[in-house]
Amino acid sequence: MRRTAARIAFATVSVTAAVTLLSACGSDEPADAGRHADPAALAWVDKVCSGVATASAKLSQPPAFAPADPQKTKTAMVGFLNSLSAALDDMAGGIRNAGVPPVPEGQSAVDKATTTLGETKSKVTDTLTKMQGAPVTDQASLQKVVADADTTMSGLSEPEGPIKHLRANAELDLAFTESPTCRQVYGGNA
Repeated sequence: MRRTAARIAFATVSVTAAVTLLSACGSDEPADAGRHADPAALAWVDKVCSGVATASAKLSQPPAFAPADPQKTKTAMVGFLNSLSAALDDMAGGIRNAGVPPVPEGQSAVDKATTTLGETKSKVTDTLTKMQGAPVTDQASLQKVVADADTTMSGLSEPEGPIKHLRANAELDLAFTESPTCRQVYGGNA
């Protein structure tokens, strides 16, 4: 079962990478001492990081594997994928609800980030639908479900996550780096 558990975990890694990378709002690198983020951009980034923290809380409990019960493991995986789907919706909503970033090309960055979240959610939904309908009666059938999930999830177009698009904007990147909210929410890794 350890091998199966590892494969199940691997199947969710490509999707949770988006969540993890979005969570890494700031950076430990100091901001350019001669230049600081616009206060309005900082306020926008603070809203995004707060929303991501709320959404990420839904993923605080990874699926529990039951080595002797493949059906129970499948049920746990389905529950986790449902939570992941809801978290992705919350993250996209949080970014949209923060409004248009008050920086040049800010809406474009938001559109790219939310599109990435939508594509990721679509892959999660596909995987969830297949997993829910797959019969699991023993370890071999569970391994097939895991392999199918891995195949579906590996097709993610943006494994780096939506933060890539937000941070590609120089003004937003500076705000993410300086955001006190991101640092507070995510500690030393923010």
